[in-house]
Amino acid sequence: MSDLSSDMYYKHSGRMGLAIPAILIIGLPVIAVLSAVYSYIIVYCPVIGYVNILFLGGYVLACGFVLAGLARISKCRSPLILLVLGLVAGLVGLYFCWVFFIHAYARYAGQPLPILPLVLSPVGIWEMAKAINAEGWWGPSGIAQWALVSVEAAVIVGGLALFTMNSIDQEAFCEDCRTWCNSFETMHLTLPEEMATKKLSELNHLELLALDEVDKTTYPRIDAEVLQCGGCKNTQAIRFKKVSQYMEEGQPKEASEAIPGILMQRS
Repeated sequence: MSDLSSDMYYKHSGRMGLAIPAILIIGLPVIAVLSAVYSYIIVYCPVIGYVNILFLGGYVLACGFVLAGLARISKCRSPLILLVLGLVAGLVGLYFCWVFFIHAYARYAGQPLPILPLVLSPVGIWEMAKAINAEGWWGPSGIAQWALVSVEAAVIVGGLALFTMNSIDQEAFCEDCRTWCNSFETMHLTLPEEMATKKLSELNHLELLALDEVDKTTYPRIDAEVLQCGGCKNTQAIRFKKVSQYMEEGQPKEASEAIPGILMQRS
C-alpha cells in the first residue's frame, strides 16, 4: 500500500451490529432455498459439463450478494465476524446442496425420497454422497468425481467466506450517526502512464487526489468517489478505483478495479 500514515485510512470499528441474528435467521434459510435451486438445475439441466461452472459461479454470487446485503443492513463493521458467518453459511450451503441434489437425483431416477428425513440425516447424506461419488452420475467416478466435488465444496465454502468478509471493504460507516456513508460525488481523474503500470496496492492516495480531472469517457482513468454521512455530513471518506476499457464482440466495455484503502476525513 502507499506510504500514507495509517491514521489517514478508514478502519472499521469491529462492531458486529445485528449480523449474527440477521444471517442465522434470514440468511441461512435463503441460502438453503438457493441451494435447492442450484441442485435441481444441476440435475435437470440438459447441458452437463463446463456449463455447470457457470451455474456454480451464479450460485455463489447469489448467496454472496444475500450475505453482503444482510451485512450492510445489520450494520456489521467486523470483517472477522463476517468471515466466520461466511464460513458457517458456506458449510450450510454445501450441506443443503447435497441434500437437494440427492432429493432431485432420486426423483430423476424415479425413486423419490421425502425431503425432511434427508435434511435431518447428515450421516445418511454422507453415505449416499459416498455411493454417488464412487459410481458417478454423469461421467466421472471414483477419484475424479471426488476431485470435482472437492473443488465445488472449496468454491462454495471459501467463496462465501471471502465474499462476505470483503463485502464491507469499500464501505465507510459513521459511528456517530450509526449509518453507512453514501456516495456524494465522483471525480474522474487522469491516470499517468507511470501510475498505470503500478500495482494497485502501490498507488499513493494523496498523489491520486492531485491528478487533473478529465471527462468520464477518458480511459484509463481513476475514479475518486466521495462518501458522506447523510446525517451529520461530517464523516467523509474517499474510495478509488482504476477504470479501463476493453472490447467484447466488437463493443466497448468498461472494467473497474478497486484500489485498496479508503481515505478518511472529518470536517
